[in-house]
Amino acid sequence: MFKVRLLLPLSFATVLLAGCTTTHYIQIEPTASVKEAHLQNDRAIKVTTSTQLGNHIGAIKTGLNERADIFTTNDVKESVNKSIINGLTQLGFTPDQGVYPPAELNVVITKMSYTTQAKSIKTTATLNFQLTATVNAKGQTYKANFGSQKVEQYGTLPYQSAVQNDMNELASKTVNRLLNDQNIIALLKK
Repeated sequence: MFKVRLLLPLSFATVLLAGCTTTHYIQIEPTASVKEAHLQNDRAIKVTTSTQLGNHIGAIKTGLNERADIFTTNDVKESVNKSIINGLTQLGFTPDQGVYPPAELNVVITKMSYTTQAKSIKTTATLNFQLTATVNAKGQTYKANFGSQKVEQYGTLPYQSAVQNDMNELASKTVNRLLNDQNIIALLKK
């Protein structure tokens, strides 16, 4: 009986010292939030989205030796593309209607990361989401980079839902920056 009582606290202490390893599976689904407008397009608008990034976007390692790898579970290219098309529609554009050849909006997801640095028991996380957009319309080409960064601090491992919310907030801000670029709007509208 005495051995069992002594073994239990030692086992618990070993688990605490070893830390916790887990995996966070998140979905990146940015939401376009632009002021509705009554813009019109005479050319159809073809939106394409691509990336060379994989589905592993980073890892969390806390000062308490907790660890979580972060992976996306959805097609981020598709969700960003859908968000941009929804945003263009909110602005009044009808991307699937108009004269051909279409105006082209090519978007590349260039950075999507979640990195941490632990000092004592405080962990600092740096989140990044970046896009490059190229518009070919009206015989002109316009290229711009859009990015958002967020820095978070915490003591223990954040929940999967918190990581997902933070990354979606960042992706949404970046998409909205693209949709509010007046040079892009000018090339797409009538």
